[in-house]
Amino acid sequence: MPSRLELLACCCRDDDIAVLRAAAGPNGPVFRVVDNPMKVARQAVARRPVALILGVGQRSLANLDVIPLIRAVRSDLPVIVIAEEDSLELERRVRQKGIFYYLVHPIEPSEVEAVLADALRCARH
Repeated sequence: MPSRLELLACCCRDDDIAVLRAAAGPNGPVFRVVDNPMKVARQAVARRPVALILGVGQRSLANLDVIPLIRAVRSDLPVIVIAEEDSLELERRVRQKGIFYYLVHPIEPSEVEAVLADALRCARH
C-alpha cells in the first residue's frame, strides 16, 4: 500500500491550521504542523512532503530565511506562504524567495482548496 502524501505547515495561526486541515480533507494528504523554521527545514528533507505552508508577518520575517535552505535541498517543493497582513513590502520580500503561492490572512477556504489541489497535481507529475 503506498504511503499517503504529506503537507507540512510551519508558523501558521491556529485558525489558518483549521482551514488548511479542512482543505486537505479526511482522505487527502496527511497534514503535519511544525513549530519552528529550522525543524521545518529538517522535515522537508526527512519526510518528503508535497508542499510546505509557511506563516509570515512583519514580526516574523525571519521565517522567510528557511526558504533558500529548503530550495537548496528540495528545489521542487512548492512553498505556500500565508501572510499575516496585506503589505506590498511583505509581498515583495516573499515573492523574491521564489514561492509557489501567496495567501493573505484571512484565508478563504475555496482558495486554499484550489491551491492545495494545484500543489498536489504538481507533486504527482
